Amino acid sequence: MWKSLFIAAVLACAAAGCKTQTALTADATGCRVTEVDVLKSRYSRQGSTSVWCATCKGKTYHCVSNADRNRVECQPAVSEDVCS
Repeated sequence: MWKSLFIAAVLACAAAGCKTQTALTADATGCRVTEVDVLKSRYSRQGSTSVWCATCKGKTYHCVSNADRNRVECQPAVSEDVCS
């Protein structure tokens, strides 16, 4: 039963145009999805889905999106503290 619910949720998300943090970061930074690594930061440990840190091409980014995930902004992280 849980497996069916999970599959239904994934399909609904895909149909609604949901994007992963990786895809959102790639769009905002000009990187390819395969070049982006979302970091395990304090944001992910707190369960945040609208704030995260990622790396691409040797740079670390601090990213923020709205709840609908239709807007995202990624800026180079200015302090190691932000993404640790």
